[in-house]
Amino acid sequence: MTELRLIISRPEPGEWLGRLDVVEALEKAGWTGDDDMPLSILRHSSGAVWAVVGDTGDSGLDCPNGALIEFPSDTPTVVIVAACLAAAATP
Repeated sequence: MTELRLIISRPEPGEWLGRLDVVEALEKAGWTGDDDMPLSILRHSSGAVWAVVGDTGDSGLDCPNGALIEFPSDTPTVVIVAACLAAAATP
């Protein structure tokens, strides 16, 4: 199994980086950007799909088992990444 180490610096007050931090972490874990929207939609070979919804930073995860998880924009990156990795690893 590949080891994934995730280090995310806390943004300065008022700084908004969107969800690029999630994109970078998932790409390191083997997820690939969608052809049409590589920074907004990432797919895993398991069938899991994570996508940014609109300009607010909200995002969602479609799990291989059909479940849908929605993340408000203030959801910490580590929570989103952990959920995505768990969804991709679930048989």
